[in-house]
Amino acid sequence: MAYNNNTYVILDKTEIVDSDGIELIDFSQLLNRNAGMLRYSLDNSKGLVKYDGYQPSFLNGKTTYTHAEILVEMAKSDWSE
Repeated sequence: MAYNNNTYVILDKTEIVDSDGIELIDFSQLLNRNAGMLRYSLDNSKGLVKYDGYQPSFLNGKTTYTHAEILVEMAKSDWSE
């Protein structure tokens, strides 16, 4: 699978897991198989999910990024030191 075919979405961590660590999204529709597989921002407030093909309905209305676009986002100070 080529990375450049994936679509990426940045979510607030509160959209990913609740305060008890229960997953709030359907990871079976993502390339990430659980919350532990996500890349998180340095302050742990946001997580990056990725999918290939059709957008899962729980991501409707969210900003999507191509591989090239997400590389730019990941280079920002929220994600990299």
